[in-house]
Amino acid sequence: MKLSHFLPCLLLFCQPSLAKAAPGAALPEGAAVETDPKYPPVVSYTLKNGLRLLILEKRFVPTVSFTMLFKAGNVDGQQGKTGLAHLMEHMAFKGTRTINSAGYEKEKVALETVEKAAKALIAEESAGAPDMKKLETLRKALDAAEKEADKLIVKDEYWKLYNTLGESGMNAMTSTDYTGYVVSLPSNRLEAWMTIESDRFRNPVLREFYRERNVVMEELRMGEADPNRVMWQSLFSDAFVAHPYHNPTIGWMDDLKRLTRTDAEQFYKQFYVPNNATLAVVGDVSPAEVIALAEKYFGAWKSADIPDRVYTREPQQKAEKVINVFFKAKPALRIGYHNPGPDNADIYGLLMVSEVLSNGKTGRFYKNLVEGRELALYANSYHSTPGNRYPSLFVISAAPKAPHTVEELDSAILEEIELLKKTPPTRWELDKILNNYEAEMIKQLESNSGLGMNLAHNQEIMGDWKYDWKTGEELRKVTPEDISRIAAKYLTRDNRTAVFLREPLK
Repeated sequence: MKLSHFLPCLLLFCQPSLAKAAPGAALPEGAAVETDPKYPPVVSYTLKNGLRLLILEKRFVPTVSFTMLFKAGNVDGQQGKTGLAHLMEHMAFKGTRTINSAGYEKEKVALETVEKAAKALIAEESAGAPDMKKLETLRKALDAAEKEADKLIVKDEYWKLYNTLGESGMNAMTSTDYTGYVVSLPSNRLEAWMTIESDRFRNPVLREFYRERNVVMEELRMGEADPNRVMWQSLFSDAFVAHPYHNPTIGWMDDLKRLTRTDAEQFYKQFYVPNNATLAVVGDVSPAEVIALAEKYFGAWKSADIPDRVYTREPQQKAEKVINVFFKAKPALRIGYHNPGPDNADIYGLLMVSEVLSNGKTGRFYKNLVEGRELALYANSYHSTPGNRYPSLFVISAAPKAPHTVEELDSAILEEIELLKKTPPTRWELDKILNNYEAEMIKQLESNSGLGMNLAHNQEIMGDWKYDWKTGEELRKVTPEDISRIAAKYLTRDNRTAVFLREPLK
């Protein structure tokens, strides 16, 4: 469909939007407004198909931010088909049966020809001893099929629509735990967003799949030349031996080479369903109108049974792992200790351990290693990486300051950890952390897009949009003695995986 045909309809839709439901309009049955002053007055509503809505009315500026977040991350990819969640993020910008298409009925036939040619090529490439002449013939057949399909594509129509509507910050992101889609628009474009995005997630067309797969493969190759990315992946793939947090979000090259559009469509059918998603809308909107429009545009989106998410539990690590990565780059180190996961109360103590060690310039790492002893260029920690849905890693990231070595810095980090185990932090250290946490929560309220992502992530991944506020309450219960006890429990040598970046041996 041409942009000139599609856009006038959208503009007609969005012009009367704000007049349909004035501020304070009555909410439909089933909607709930948060009234506890400890939390923002978020309106919650769930469509019959399971799509969860979180709406926060903020009428300071005439803009609105949207976050659609799916519980569909790399952890959900089938072993042998890693990288599908990331590829689906790319494909979600390729349009629908009406957007980016010059005629879907003809295009559908052309795409089936592409798929048949691609599968034949993949089968031959995967053979034990591929026939090189046959491979060349099959590559030419795929190239010809793709060129025919290209004739039925309206390039970049999706992006042009949003540019015309005045988008800001349109983006998407894939992690181990989720995939999210974000954009901000003038508030009078509310219905336009509903029109486009309901079509996008109900009727996607995964056109140009193999070209996009090649783009991702090239991204992976480039990452192999990035020492920082290599270090992180070495940490995760060595620390996790059973759980899928072992796999890179971008996927393994051998898997990517064999992924098909059919695989991606199957992933979409399994996980891109309304009962596996949360939509957060924050800004100059009427909650009653948002709900009415969501019912109108997303109500017909069919729910589906979500596959069981029973992943192999990571066995207890019983021996220290040390990995040396050789790169022509400045030395650095990454350390990971297995944490117990979000359902264990100790996770709050580990968060406090991380903050005591690396809470800005008053954290112990900065005061003692960066500023005091001048051993490190930087030293940071985080209580849960690469994800939050399952038991993950407490991580430390640091780099030595020349002429000091990674061994010296590693020893100094271990000394700081041992000191924390034996000597609980002061009350001042804890109060500073809690005050900073509250300040960050207040600051977060200023950004529509940031708050929208926070609400959607916490609801869909952590189980409650109030998770961060409740975490603040739990942190206040953690005592100095708890922090030392929990550090001693988890930050042990036999629970440690350390990756050292070193220059190549001469």
